[in-house]
Amino acid sequence: MNWWCSSSLRPWTWEPSPYIGAWVILFAVAGLAMWWNRLGRTQEPTLDAREAAALQFGSGAYPSSPRSRTIAFGFAMIGLWACLDWPLASLGAGYLATAQMIRQILMVMVVAPLMLFACPAPLAVRLFGWGRGLWLIRWMARPMLAIPVAALTLVAVNAPAIVDPLVATPYGAFALDFAWVLAGFVLWMPVQCPHPGVPRLIGGTAVTYLVVQSIVPLFPGFFMTWAEFPIYSTYELAPRVFEGFDAVIDQQTAAAVLQVGGMFLLWVQIASRFLRWGYQQIEEGSGPRKPIAGPATGAP
Repeated sequence: MNWWCSSSLRPWTWEPSPYIGAWVILFAVAGLAMWWNRLGRTQEPTLDAREAAALQFGSGAYPSSPRSRTIAFGFAMIGLWACLDWPLASLGAGYLATAQMIRQILMVMVVAPLMLFACPAPLAVRLFGWGRGLWLIRWMARPMLAIPVAALTLVAVNAPAIVDPLVATPYGAFALDFAWVLAGFVLWMPVQCPHPGVPRLIGGTAVTYLVVQSIVPLFPGFFMTWAEFPIYSTYELAPRVFEGFDAVIDQQTAAAVLQVGGMFLLWVQIASRFLRWGYQQIEEGSGPRKPIAGPATGAP
């Protein structure tokens, strides 16, 4: 049992091989959730009326219930385990570029927004407070920072000059995984930040921001799709997992997962937010209207 995944020239087997580091992270996240449910939310500081109002109206948060957050957290934990542990982590680190892309898309487009949605506002206040921690996540939630950071990070972690040397060791593979996990949270912070002190993008602004972010997967996917030869030496020299699924086919499939899968999941979010925004606009427009007084008599 290793502490983290890395590339290997050993033939692939389906014998389970869990990673210690992955389970430490899973138990830490689950432990935080259990502490909050049993003890944390009953202790100070909690949200006062002003902060609760800021959460519901000032930050642009959509209403959520404890049950919906619990369901989101459950699916997020399943996705987090799939991303970090055997077999997907093992395949992605040293055998299949497709598996690595599935890990990235699952983490960035599914797990990260679910985790942010599942985090209750009082817990975010407890973790980051209203001082320096809040200043940090306010910067992370700025679209002008989140767009280039997420884009450059997701392009860098798919560059062969960075991937090949890093996945050779568990420490390098951990650094690579940490980079795209962080990029996933940065991408969603402007529209899904759980802290009530950080205003969220809402309505058309949020939709526009996500549309811009949907362009990011096109850049690394373009080179992977049109390259005539394998661009990753790690996956080119790795033992084949499936007969006939060579390095070129694997690379092209990975590009399809990155472009089609990533954009599909992001556009599901865009469509959902657009429809919700449109429904709110209709509700506001169909509300009670005040009578308009006539210019001469003042009668309605």
